[in-house]
Amino acid sequence: MPIKVSNESPEALVESFQSSSIKPSFVVVYASLTDGRSWCGDCRAAEPLVNAKFADRTDVLKVVYAGQRDEWRKADNQWKKAPFSVTNLPTLIKVTNDEWEQLVEEDVYDQKKLDAFVGEQS
Repeated sequence: MPIKVSNESPEALVESFQSSSIKPSFVVVYASLTDGRSWCGDCRAAEPLVNAKFADRTDVLKVVYAGQRDEWRKADNQWKKAPFSVTNLPTLIKVTNDEWEQLVEEDVYDQKKLDAFVGEQS
């Protein structure tokens, strides 16, 4: 399964996208876990659909966590800064040739929107 939880900093992720020979690159930003579950209901709803979508793909999906509620709500949260510019959780980001696109919040767990955003297996 090409889903990998990443502890990379935002800067390191950007660098990995720029050096990646696999295009497009994907990262999903979820709320952090508490007792094995995300504190964010939308993240909990999206996770099984995202996992299923990437289960049989060659694309690698990196999973990062934006923090607990108090960390996420801070204006200086590292994932709120460019180029990620995450405003709501979850956010699925696709990077293709320096073009950054987002699928945000309930759109991530809308199967039709998720399928259209991720596209067919390349």
